[in-house]
Amino acid sequence: MTKPITSYKELLQEKARLKALMAEQKLQIKNDWQAIKEDLQPSIIVASTIKKLFTRKSGGIFATMGINLLADGLVKKVFLAGSGKFTKWVIPFLIKNYASHLADESEKLMHKLKHLFGKNGKTHQEAGMDAV
Repeated sequence: MTKPITSYKELLQEKARLKALMAEQKLQIKNDWQAIKEDLQPSIIVASTIKKLFTRKSGGIFATMGINLLADGLVKKVFLAGSGKFTKWVIPFLIKNYASHLADESEKLMHKLKHLFGKNGKTHQEAGMDAV
């Protein structure tokens, strides 16, 4: 505890000291909050992915039809042909839900696919232009 304040000058000094202490503590709280957010980031990503698996986002009719055809036609009838009824119901359900969230990110997805199948990180068109 500090000594008792006996003059106006001491009061102003104490006020300045407390303001500096408060600014220091605010900065410490801000740094602690940032550290907590960084520590929770992996959990937030996992929670977001799980949310996407169990919720369906409404989107364009063509995207929804394409997702349904892919999940029901290809996955359910080809990949899961010999599996049980529960598996045939759950896997397409999760695929449809997750894919409905990816429909909005189609430009990013196409860009990633181009770079995935491109040569040295370039699309085939860009690789052909470098040769010219």
